[in-house]
Amino acid sequence: MDGRRLSVREQRILAEIETVLRRDRKLDERLRDLRLPLRLRLLSVQRRLRGAELSLLIPTTLLLALAAGRTGTHAVVIAACCVGAMTVFLLYGAVRGRLERRRRERWGTSRSRMTFPE
Repeated sequence: MDGRRLSVREQRILAEIETVLRRDRKLDERLRDLRLPLRLRLLSVQRRLRGAELSLLIPTTLLLALAAGRTGTHAVVIAACCVGAMTVFLLYGAVRGRLERRRRERWGTSRSRMTFPE
């Protein structure tokens, strides 16, 4: 609030509302069990794992590219290309996801991820 105190009437109304809400056992149970849906929880885990994957793949790509340039064997060149493609693919997905999240937050179109279990 902006520092203004509630009037006596507003405090009484608020106390009545809180009393009614405390008696509602079903609402209390639903609020206690409130959590993200399984699909969104898995996406959150995947997002965290993507960072770990990228932290391993980027140096590996650089090392393989250096080894491919130094040795010039076909196996090392193919390995560097495959790991590099995976790295670029994951990096693109991470950047795209972050940009979409920022755009949703900026324009206020992000939907609430919290849902009631059914």
